[in-house]
Amino acid sequence: MSLDIFGAAGNICAPVNPHITATIRFSTGSTENPDGSPNPTYSTATVQIEVQALSSQDLQQVENISQQADMRAVYVRGAVNALNRPLQIGGDILTFYGSDWLVTQQLEDWGGEWSKVLVTRQTQPPS
Repeated sequence: MSLDIFGAAGNICAPVNPHITATIRFSTGSTENPDGSPNPTYSTATVQIEVQALSSQDLQQVENISQQADMRAVYVRGAVNALNRPLQIGGDILTFYGSDWLVTQQLEDWGGEWSKVLVTRQTQPPS
């Protein structure tokens, strides 16, 4: 029998910081465009997440104290991956608050039960 730590913690935090529904696009690799450039491919799912501002400890861990990016810490049930080129995994994207957020670093991984990840808001390309 396994403990549902993510669920228990979420229930305690819910009155102050409730979970929100997000869409996650899990990177599944890429295909090659006719010009030879890669075209990323994804599988999509809906997940419940808890979004928080980055703590000073998170900022120290990622060494981005002076970076001018919009970043958040996100807790999500299951395994979520930042880009890892040697392992050819990751580049997962969460969509919430009306924006796409790239998973840029895994801050905590609890055996696939839940993850704490650093996400960075992505700018929309000009139309």
